[in-house]
Amino acid sequence: MPKKSEKENIILLENASDKIMLIESDAESENEDGVDEILNILSTLDSDRFRQMLRMERHQFDLLLSLISDDEEFQKPHACKQFSIGLQLAIVLYRLGSSGENASVRKIATTFGVGDGGTLSKITNRVFRALIKQLPKYIFWPNNEERKKIVAETYHELPLCIGYIDGTEIKLAEAPVVDHEAYFSRNHIYSIKAQVVCVNKLRIRDVVVGSPGSSHDAKIFKNCSIFKNKENYVSAHQWIAGDSAYPLSDFLITPFRSNSEQLDSSKRKAFNLRHSRYRVRVEHCFGLLKEKFGSLKELRMRIHNKNSHKMCCKWIIVCCIIHNILLSESDLELGRSFQNEDIGEEEDCPYENNTNKKNSEIKRQGLYYLMFE
Repeated sequence: MPKKSEKENIILLENASDKIMLIESDAESENEDGVDEILNILSTLDSDRFRQMLRMERHQFDLLLSLISDDEEFQKPHACKQFSIGLQLAIVLYRLGSSGENASVRKIATTFGVGDGGTLSKITNRVFRALIKQLPKYIFWPNNEERKKIVAETYHELPLCIGYIDGTEIKLAEAPVVDHEAYFSRNHIYSIKAQVVCVNKLRIRDVVVGSPGSSHDAKIFKNCSIFKNKENYVSAHQWIAGDSAYPLSDFLITPFRSNSEQLDSSKRKAFNLRHSRYRVRVEHCFGLLKEKFGSLKELRMRIHNKNSHKMCCKWIIVCCIIHNILLSESDLELGRSFQNEDIGEEEDCPYENNTNKKNSEIKRQGLYYLMFE
């Protein structure tokens, strides 16, 4: 506790139900004593308050810290030596987990006693660069052996399915300066799209970000590597489950449309219900991602050039990387209680897949018989 004469230098921060006392420092100065005090406070927070502030358990924070602590980003001559790597990571995690007014640059800078000019931006970029280097280790497509294991675990659900695909919108707090019409989505918000493929345990195995909000999910998919190089992603008979926004193919199976002439209506309905029951896992993945990283509910960043667009994409990717690093069994249960906030009436696919359309329909019909007969 501070001495009585120092009480005027204490800020009592209320973030949700959490109350943390922080040493106030000049927003443009980098006070080493203030930094040490903040580190001391972080180390003494109980588990609940630590989790509320950084959106993870203390041992998870320690794991992230161990992954980046030796990175060259923190050894460069112009790095802020008076800021420990732990504090820099804590600042970035707080930013990623904050939404609304709690996400404002000035509030975060004041909370942690750092400058809100360029310091906060430099810290964020430095930690992002270090974490993005972990991407190949934590977001990768399952190899043939792992895909066989996924099929074995989920055969009773959707036979031969290896993953679930969907897109989500990351709402932008402000309209982009350039080409803002392209970012205005059918949900009447400005946004960036993210396409994700996850597996049965909500681990993200592929992510594509950066398309403006008006882009259709099917168009994003047709431009991605999975579509262009399917032989590198699925083996014979394996497939990915997608909703009706995607084109039916022999490796991406969608529900039967209402005007389909395959099977009878009761069989189509049974297939669609089973398909939706398990495909919804990707919606759970989005819900979990946005709950843990509240900044993704409304990204407080304005796109005014290529660099700012790239920074938005990095922000989303970093959240996906941390999601995979920290994913636990408890998250699977928690994820089932969440739903992607932008889910609504599904888009119809504007692209007809005329190539091997008949074979794709035959495969879907065959999957029905594997499921029910």
